[in-house]
Amino acid sequence: MLRFLAHTLEQLDLALEHVLKRDANSARFAVMLTDNALELVLHQFASDERRERSALWKREKTYEDEAELEAALGRHFDAKLRFARPRLPLSDEEAQTISICHDLRNDVYHIGLQHEAVLPAIAGLYFACAASVLERYEPNFLSYSPNMVLPERSRKFFEVQKPFGLRGREDFQEGCRALAARAGFQVGPFVEALADHLAEIIEEQDSVIDIVATGGPNQTSRDEAVTQTESWHIMFDPKAAGAAKKRLKGKRPDAGKSIAELQSWLLENGALRYTCDPVPGWRSREASLRREKNPHKALKKYRDFIVQSADIRELLLEACGQIEQWIEGQIERMRMGDV
Repeated sequence: MLRFLAHTLEQLDLALEHVLKRDANSARFAVMLTDNALELVLHQFASDERRERSALWKREKTYEDEAELEAALGRHFDAKLRFARPRLPLSDEEAQTISICHDLRNDVYHIGLQHEAVLPAIAGLYFACAASVLERYEPNFLSYSPNMVLPERSRKFFEVQKPFGLRGREDFQEGCRALAARAGFQVGPFVEALADHLAEIIEEQDSVIDIVATGGPNQTSRDEAVTQTESWHIMFDPKAAGAAKKRLKGKRPDAGKSIAELQSWLLENGALRYTCDPVPGWRSREASLRREKNPHKALKKYRDFIVQSADIRELLLEACGQIEQWIEGQIERMRMGDV
């Protein structure tokens, strides 16, 4: 077990090296290393509990959370986090941040999403949060041998000259605290980085909506540009139509409606998620994020915006692309007419 603790500190130490570089590529490694170290400890925490319950004098005892423990010993991170949450313990905010950062790690590692604008900031928060949580881990036992060779990076954290690693738990906890302190996480720059990225996204969408509303052959208001974009998606995408049907709660349009009438009907009957230009509301959310003093709440506000607005932002970008293609076509026709 002492070797396990040493390997955990080794990963954290390497993660911190990448956190402190404060660039996107290094942050990507930092998030993955931090996440891996945390997941291994959460799994070991569940394994410790299983070993404890399998002791001869406890084998006849029944546990209400047995299914939860078995799930934690499986492959799913959320189950491990859920089991450890009341027992380490973790606060609701810590658990929420860990879950968000684990999802982001999956985006980076499995899907290849970049997140360059915010990865360095999020890597710092995740590291500080994980180090604080790991500091609470106290294994049931420590195995130690005088001939044990610890990973090179971890040796500075352990007083291995003490007999049988008697300070192993304390050394591990002090190592977690020292690493968190060296990370130097600061709330202000973290919140600023997230809010600046939100502002960048919102400004891009502001321009996109202008182009969709006024750049094509049919001029509309910004509100209409948004509602028509979502309506088209509902009318021609089965998945979007299914979601809209739930919002309609059994209401059906009359047969024979024109496309314009159907779009109006969808708007009037609550089928659309966006009934007007979302930019003013988005700017209010950015301002709320920028005022936030709690990094966990700030991360949730940021992630909620990204997830909740993803569909309409993608649809508006696609509509904007179609308008730009139309404009290029008009320019090409004018050029050919001049030849």
